[in-house]
Amino acid sequence: MTTRSNEAETRLWLIDPVLRSKGYDERWKMRLETPAPVEPTTDDLKGRRRSGKGRTDYLLCIHPPGLPEPLPVGVIEAKDEHADPLKGMQQAKGYYAGALQRHAVRYLFSTNGHRYAEFDRVTQQPGDAVRPLSEFPTHAELTARYLRDSGVDLSRPAAAMLFQADSRAYDRPRYYQSAAIRAVFEKVLRCQQDGQPPRALLSLATGAGKTVIAANLLWRLHEAGLLGKPALFLCDRDELREQALDKIGRAFPGGSVRAVRPEAGGLNAARNARVHIATYQTLGIDGEPGEDGAPGADSFLSRHYGENAFSVIVIDECHRSAWGRWSEVLRRNPQAIQIGLTATPRQLRAPRRHGPQAPDIEAAAAEDERISANNIAYFGEPVYAYTLIQAQEDGYLAACEIVRLKPSIDGRTFTREDIETLGAIDARTGAVIPAEELKPAYGARQFDDDLILPERIEAMCADLFARLCASGGPEQKVIIFCTRDLHADRVALQMQRLYVDWCAQQGRRPKDSYAFKCTASGGAELLGPMRSSGERCFIACTVDLLATGVDIERLNAVVFFRSLASGILFYQMVGRGTRLDEPTRKFKFWLYDYTGVTDLFGTEFLTVARNGRKTLGGDGGGEGGGGPAGDGAGDAGTGDGEHRPPPVVPELVTGEAVGVELVGRFILQSREVDGVRRDVAVPLEEYRRGMVARVLAEAATLADFRGLWVEAKRRRALVEHLLGAHYSPEAVRELVQMDDFDTFDLFAHDGYAAPALRRRERADAFLAQQSPWLAAQPDKTAIVLRGFAHQFAAGGTEALESPEFWRVPEIARAGGLKALAGLGKGVEVVKDVKMRLFGA
Repeated sequence: MTTRSNEAETRLWLIDPVLRSKGYDERWKMRLETPAPVEPTTDDLKGRRRSGKGRTDYLLCIHPPGLPEPLPVGVIEAKDEHADPLKGMQQAKGYYAGALQRHAVRYLFSTNGHRYAEFDRVTQQPGDAVRPLSEFPTHAELTARYLRDSGVDLSRPAAAMLFQADSRAYDRPRYYQSAAIRAVFEKVLRCQQDGQPPRALLSLATGAGKTVIAANLLWRLHEAGLLGKPALFLCDRDELREQALDKIGRAFPGGSVRAVRPEAGGLNAARNARVHIATYQTLGIDGEPGEDGAPGADSFLSRHYGENAFSVIVIDECHRSAWGRWSEVLRRNPQAIQIGLTATPRQLRAPRRHGPQAPDIEAAAAEDERISANNIAYFGEPVYAYTLIQAQEDGYLAACEIVRLKPSIDGRTFTREDIETLGAIDARTGAVIPAEELKPAYGARQFDDDLILPERIEAMCADLFARLCASGGPEQKVIIFCTRDLHADRVALQMQRLYVDWCAQQGRRPKDSYAFKCTASGGAELLGPMRSSGERCFIACTVDLLATGVDIERLNAVVFFRSLASGILFYQMVGRGTRLDEPTRKFKFWLYDYTGVTDLFGTEFLTVARNGRKTLGGDGGGEGGGGPAGDGAGDAGTGDGEHRPPPVVPELVTGEAVGVELVGRFILQSREVDGVRRDVAVPLEEYRRGMVARVLAEAATLADFRGLWVEAKRRRALVEHLLGAHYSPEAVRELVQMDDFDTFDLFAHDGYAAPALRRRERADAFLAQQSPWLAAQPDKTAIVLRGFAHQFAAGGTEALESPEFWRVPEIARAGGLKALAGLGKGVEVVKDVKMRLFGA
């Protein structure tokens, strides 16, 4: 009988021996990548890391003699031995669709263990034919081919940057971090060879470790002897400067990395450092540029740094800064290697929208595009991109559960006459507002920005607090994005009030600073305790200050109480929740949307990173439309030194009972829309139907499905197939509140209209229906058989297939598998018991 090998067996028995015989016989020549992915579900509601391995691609490396480190140049995608080898090739090519070059390698190979196909990513040229695997290039042949095809001249000193080791501080980088550095170096080498300015743009999801990439990139340039002059790392906030000072400083010897700041005697504190860390403010280029676009002659930059003062310049979060803010540093250093880092570098084109929000969204998209054009025109298209969904699939960023909600009052529009009748007052002074200072009308987009509605704030806070209590308790780390300082003050006050009342009901003492405002006007000093302490500072109410540059790994929820038009700012805000926190087992976060901002997940991403190939679009940029958005938006003019009065903000008590409606739950999924792969917030029911359709394609009837499910190998293959298509059964089971049900019952109910039984109910049904059969067995056999029901009730299908099953005390004492010997062959007996259990 012919035995069919799955992918793992194909690798073990067919591919590995051939590769070893071809010279891929050392660990550095073949690498396997990534941890297991994360999923938005677990018993403690913090998500989990999926069991098993992550991606198992072969990453092929070369190592020319005399160079420090190997260089990855190819990927092998292994398929089932009976699969078409070209099937894996299409999947491998898909890694580079859109804005992703997962491994930043040149050669793609696909094999079923018998034959292989290949594809050159740079030339877009497939191999001549499907060949026997015995003809796969040897390690020496692949090395020679790469050096020939890439045109890398190893005699040039600059080529050494490709083969340098990472800093000891970060000597185990994530594969995409190394890929991003290689992509930059390849672009720099091409630019230098072609006589072009060496510039590169990197796009990585928030939380993917752009500062670590910068640290290793600068270290490798230093080790290659290419930092003859200092390097500059430029950012736009003190928070980012301190973060860079810490992380880049770990890579270099003490004193080599310093912050740029004035010292006594008018000196520069970083004057003797190898790497200078600066903000726009310390360089004196944070103000409006002069007529020629340059800062004043007396700026810190002009006084302390001459022309071509730097070997390398790294612009952090370059999408947030309009061209005029960082351009002068680059113009004064045309010979430097110039690198832009961003989480959202691409042009974002919003779908056509209708209704009152459409003009705001279109205006923000146009402003984003204007900023984008400057980035792309200067740096070129991104040489490497790594998106939120890819990072979630790889297990590096937290999964996301989206909950959309809507206050009942948001369907109202208040006219000037309505507000006069109801008696609005000035939110700051309490004075009656003259009619001429009111706008003609206020709709949902203006609520809590141009018009404060206390009942709406109270209703939204009460709804959020109840959801926190229902999903882990109120003492979770949360950021609430508000419309302005006035709004943030009121939200913080209301959340604090709800918490104190809850503590009184629970007989507990309230913890310090539960809810606090954190904007440009104050509160930043509480961010430290929010990050590090589980005993204080839980709910941060902000406007834009926390949109970027703030890493709070244990953050459990991102909440939108404000409307938003900029897709780029939205992605930055969502990124606050994406960090994993292994110590607290935080692998997911909630995104609570009260204003419809998650529609921006439907924003079209147009740029595709292809190393110099023409793409569909450009960069994205600007927080809310160019430059850093100032926290406290809408409260301009209230600071010290302002002479004009602040704008009047009416506060209106309507007397209405405001409720909050659940619009729906959504799962973030990567989908191809009109030929472009992008993030889409998919309604749970649609997601659920799509997942079930794939199950039905594998098993047409309930009997077929039951037969598949009881065979561990087939069941796991089905689940892997679903996960590979971006469907998570566990996420659905949680979202439809079926935590007490096994995944079998989710599929049986949704796909085959069978009654869904809880795990305990199914176990009891099995014991009742099989009572005569169990009574006829020897005592020890019956104990083990009943043990199947008890363990299923506790842990579901997975509990029956764990090695721990046979170590359960009652089962082990009864003899375990040996106790079933009288019923036949062990494997067949276990399968029969499962069939009876799932047939109950």
